[in-house]
Amino acid sequence: MLLSLLLTVGAASAFPQQRGGPGGHGGSGFGGHEGGQGQGGQVGAGFGPFQHPGPGDVRSPCPALNTLANYGLLPRSGKGITTENVTAAFAIGQNFAADTVTGAAAGALALCASETGENCTSWDLDMLDKPHAIEHDNSLSREDYNFGANNNTVFSPRIWGQVLRVWHGAPIIDFKLANAARLDRLNVANATDAPGWFVPAVAGGIHETAFYLSLFGDPIEGNARQDWIDVWFQQERMPFELGWTATQRQQITAAGLTAMSAKIEAAT
Repeated sequence: MLLSLLLTVGAASAFPQQRGGPGGHGGSGFGGHEGGQGQGGQVGAGFGPFQHPGPGDVRSPCPALNTLANYGLLPRSGKGITTENVTAAFAIGQNFAADTVTGAAAGALALCASETGENCTSWDLDMLDKPHAIEHDNSLSREDYNFGANNNTVFSPRIWGQVLRVWHGAPIIDFKLANAARLDRLNVANATDAPGWFVPAVAGGIHETAFYLSLFGDPIEGNARQDWIDVWFQQERMPFELGWTATQRQQITAAGLTAMSAKIEAAT
């Protein structure tokens, strides 16, 4: 998931990139139009039809960014993304204020510059895959990188199943359940990664948790719907057919995410 899902400078990640399997099907034959409305739900203004990435398209380890690209709010190719693209896409697609993304977009440009040796004015989603740079261990939905090349970019039903087991089928994920899933992944990754590899992303994991609770629940109280979260993680699309809309709650701000992070960390 991208540390703070590209919402803070220095963010690092462990959310799923799904180029194949049951969450993204990039170039897998599932890719054509799926219709913007899903199964009867209404797509918000500014969304294009949902479409899996096709041949030559790239995606990141982050479902937030990948989802925005899948609806055409970011370039569907996943390439040539600018700060203006990111700011507009998060505002339209997920109701996030500009102060949550502008600093992180600068961080992505800096990573691009370090990888290419150029003065980047845009970046590609797959540039975020480098382990322990923006990407991080103890993902909620993917194997850590050291288990094999590119494992950190492929959705793992096994890893996501660990989260679902912690939640025990609860329909609403509160601060306590969300923090329990985060701590469980930290403990499992620490115990199973190769010696000397694991680098815990504690602050980032907390902030990421605030992200999905705000997006699928309430920006102050959390209490996110588990079925909405599940669709987003596994399929990199918004759960319109289950009733979600981008503007049904107040705008999500950087200050709000920070305040919620404190509540999550305190929840035991």
